[in-house]
Amino acid sequence: MNETLAPTDRRAERRAARRAENRGEILDAAEKVFGEDGIRDGSLRRIATESGFSTAAIYLFFDNKQDLVAETLTRRADELMVALSSDAALDLAPIDKLHEIIDTTVAFFAERPHFRDLLRHIRGGETITGPVLAEFDTDASPGFDDAMVLLASIVADGQEAGEIRAGDPRALAHLYSVLLNEFILLGMAKGSRTGSLTSSQFHGLVDGALRLPSKGEI
Repeated sequence: MNETLAPTDRRAERRAARRAENRGEILDAAEKVFGEDGIRDGSLRRIATESGFSTAAIYLFFDNKQDLVAETLTRRADELMVALSSDAALDLAPIDKLHEIIDTTVAFFAERPHFRDLLRHIRGGETITGPVLAEFDTDASPGFDDAMVLLASIVADGQEAGEIRAGDPRALAHLYSVLLNEFILLGMAKGSRTGSLTSSQFHGLVDGALRLPSKGEI
């Protein structure tokens, strides 16, 4: 009986793999189009052209444009959360984990420039005030809250170890994320008049903001 079912199972697996691949190609195209044109002007027609699918075919995978936008954001949010969770699990001091997360997040967005540009369009300007992961605080994804819980737990561990200054852990985690957000987007903004910091300078800024001052320091 198992031998009879095996070919059917394999065909189902191949169909599922093809569907996942097709869906990924549409999401890649949507990320590019929304990143370049913005969500309002990014059209399903252009996404269809970029992906090689018809507009009608896109509706076989996504209910509407809003659903496509949400899934585009959710996919990257999930990927970033995996990377951040991996950093959080490293055998490092808490404040060193936060420095590791800086490098991971910067690399993540450098490798996905269309996604970074999509977030800039959502915020409506060259700079974005607020944490990068706030873009994922939608009904489709609890990514922002998950990230804040993760970062706050690292901050709390650092406070317990005597490494990180006193203060509400979630508030400090939020401010840390704001700084990281601005560093990423200002540093990669074309023609920015604001300037940028080197990676080393930014790490120093974050360390100075979060590390518990030694006795005698203000």
